[in-house]
Amino acid sequence: MTATTASAAPKKAGKEATTKPAVDPNTAVAKSHGGKVWVAADSIPTVEGDALEKWLAAHPANVELARKGNEDRWPINFLAVFKKPPAKGPITVMLVDKKEPRIIVDQFSPQTPGGALVYQEGYDLEQNNGFNKGHTYVIRVGQLINKKFQLYASGEITLK
Repeated sequence: MTATTASAAPKKAGKEATTKPAVDPNTAVAKSHGGKVWVAADSIPTVEGDALEKWLAAHPANVELARKGNEDRWPINFLAVFKKPPAKGPITVMLVDKKEPRIIVDQFSPQTPGGALVYQEGYDLEQNNGFNKGHTYVIRVGQLINKKFQLYASGEITLK
């Protein structure tokens, strides 16, 4: 009986895999936290589903970050949760000063496979690149589609 049950399960799973697309494990996370970006000086765990939901609930989305020692940069890790999957292609991350939102302080577009509801990356906010102590920056994560920025998630970082 155990052997029959075990052999029946793979057939059913195989049939479902060919008829249904894979479900993103972060679908529930996207419903409750979609549109937000979390930033941390420490690493953000690479977890999914319920574990990610618990981590997000325990950490504030908008943070204050201090430099380590006399460094001229603030190393950050950020995690963006999208409400719906992005298009295939590179994600664009844009950082603007909250007081002057029309001026882009920094922007980068890493190559990504696209389609996932959660995007995670590390980056350095460098003083030589226009980032200043005492300023609050808005981090916007989205994509350039038809030469226009499509916003998927945003958050704030205050540099100390």
